[in-house]
Amino acid sequence: MVAIKLQHVSKSYQGPVIEDLNLTIPTQQITALVGPSGSGKSTLLNLIAGLTTPDSGQIWFDEQPIFDADQSLNCPPAKRQLAMVFQDFALWPHMTVHQNIAFAIETHLSKAECRKRVEWALAQVSLADYGQRYPRELSGGQQQRVALARALATQPDLILFDEALSALDPQLRLQLQQDISALVKAHHLTAIFVTHDRQEALRIADNIVLLHAGQVVQSDTAANLYQHPRNQFAARFMGPLNQIDDHTAVRPEHVHLVEQGADGPCYPGQILTSTFMGDHYDTLVQMADYQWHLKTALPYAPATITMTVDSSAILTY
Repeated sequence: MVAIKLQHVSKSYQGPVIEDLNLTIPTQQITALVGPSGSGKSTLLNLIAGLTTPDSGQIWFDEQPIFDADQSLNCPPAKRQLAMVFQDFALWPHMTVHQNIAFAIETHLSKAECRKRVEWALAQVSLADYGQRYPRELSGGQQQRVALARALATQPDLILFDEALSALDPQLRLQLQQDISALVKAHHLTAIFVTHDRQEALRIADNIVLLHAGQVVQSDTAANLYQHPRNQFAARFMGPLNQIDDHTAVRPEHVHLVEQGADGPCYPGQILTSTFMGDHYDTLVQMADYQWHLKTALPYAPATITMTVDSSAILTY
């Protein structure tokens, strides 16, 4: 169990990447770091892990300082009681699954304890019978489960995921998202999950930290960030928007085609296209100076229509 606090943390390379960042990450929950490319997600993760040294600021794990620029304190990664899971799995190809997991713990456990811990970790990720296989004999999803088992075997307080699922196909990603969420909660861990996929963040995270240009735009629950974004950048990043004017908008799921005189705010529009998306049609409508997207059950031919909006769902910023 570990809660993380960062105060006035900065990091520059050719220019600033993280700027005077203040952030608290709650214990025993999954926090997703999201933002556009170059926003500082992976850099922030590496600062927490100790793989990169901040230029200034302080970092605490619970009430214990692990980095303080003013005091020249920098706790090495090996002493931060954390594990990392990467996109490329980082498995030794010449080692069996059992050996790959044991490599992380064998120096401080007896052979019997190590074997028992590896077997336990493989059971946690539903790979109990795969210990003697080599990485080349596994699918991508199985390899990522081995990487997760290796992280669990160290019995960390904190697990860091750096784009860990981005190389997998969508169906497999969904299953591993569910598995990771269940494992983190079952073992009362704190997890930080870097992803560029906002849908993945919404599905897996208890909390989301939205970064832009090295600063925190908004840190909130997944629901609040989607439903109550602080500004237009946050609103647009977290999902598609139908702009009403410069300061108000509505999500597509809260817009409906209706007859004239319906309850709620009504807007005239011209249907342009309807595109099949699998579970719905994306119906594109010209509404004044803006183009709106509607989720409809059926396709619509070009026509003049009226739309109504759930007034309680209008976003204002």
